[in-house]
Amino acid sequence: MKLPAKLRILALSVAVIVAACLGCEPPPPPIRPAAPTPAATALTTPAPTMIGGNTSSEESSGKVATPAKAVELQAKNWAEVQAFVADHKGKVVVVDVWSTSCEPCLQEFPHLVALQLRHPGDVVCISFDCDFIGAKNKPVDYYRERVLSALVEMKAETIVNLISTVPADELFQQMDLDSIPAVYVFDRTGKLSKRFDNRTPVGGGQEGISYEKQIDPLVAELVNVAGR
Repeated sequence: MKLPAKLRILALSVAVIVAACLGCEPPPPPIRPAAPTPAATALTTPAPTMIGGNTSSEESSGKVATPAKAVELQAKNWAEVQAFVADHKGKVVVVDVWSTSCEPCLQEFPHLVALQLRHPGDVVCISFDCDFIGAKNKPVDYYRERVLSALVEMKAETIVNLISTVPADELFQQMDLDSIPAVYVFDRTGKLSKRFDNRTPVGGGQEGISYEKQIDPLVAELVNVAGR
């Protein structure tokens, strides 16, 4: 049956309205990402930034480096040095008399440090500097920085370091010394075993004294005596 013209127009209008409503359907809600699990969060957390540049292997491994022991320098006269030796009975004591202006002293000094490292429990090594010359405008403290600088360079933090409060010429008279280097070796009872200086040269065409040929063998002998 054929619909009247008015009904056909009405039906067409309804169809158009329905189609328009279907096209205005609201979009679906956005999909939100799932909250990360604790494990995922840990994997994506950035590592803390280190301040101050590159780190050492000890820092990266979690170890804390132990600071090096500082070199100490005490001012004493010869009588006080002898009292210090007496306080260390039971050990072999080696006293090395030197100065920063004495080239042979500087050449032999590393052997004093090595001697202490070889016998840490049986030997006390002492360096006794005599840079002080007694000038009024140059007291003992005037030489402290120079002496400490030399001691640091020679890694003397493991030994006892002293500087004389008596002018060098007067000190040499007190000690009956002609020149330096001079090394005093005391046995475990505190008695002077031997003094090495220009009066006891190495010999064989070699001047001066030698730790390797003279002092080290004597110290080893004195150390072993107590072990017999």
